[in-house]
Amino acid sequence: MDNKLKQNIGDFIPEHIVLLDCLEFGAQSRLKIIIDGKEPVDLSTTAKIARNVRDSGLLDSIYPEGVQLEVTSPGVDAPLVHPIQFEKNMGRQIQLIMLGDSEPTQVEICQVTDKGFDGKFVNGTINFIQFDEIESAKVKIRF
Repeated sequence: MDNKLKQNIGDFIPEHIVLLDCLEFGAQSRLKIIIDGKEPVDLSTTAKIARNVRDSGLLDSIYPEGVQLEVTSPGVDAPLVHPIQFEKNMGRQIQLIMLGDSEPTQVEICQVTDKGFDGKFVNGTINFIQFDEIESAKVKIRF
């Protein structure tokens, strides 16, 4: 994905929403924009972003034959990648794999900053975990 295109798409994202990723599926001329926020992202927000991006003409020169545009929020099983997602999930258990580790650890997200979060481990200890030390983090889904 062209960083310039991603940056330009970011201009159409409301301030309370973060652009997590833009994925291109070249052969099918598909573009998927993934967004999230502290509050759940609703259908009217995704539709408005899609309409604004399409109406801007931004994609016309890149996809002269047209493009299938999808604006969506990450699924429940998607990894947490942005601080706002950790903040949104405060109080929840996550499966955490740190860089260099192969086994996941269960941690409860406590306090979140822009650099990391306080994680409460199963044994009750609380440690600060820096975002740049995380390999992957997924919310533990309970049924």
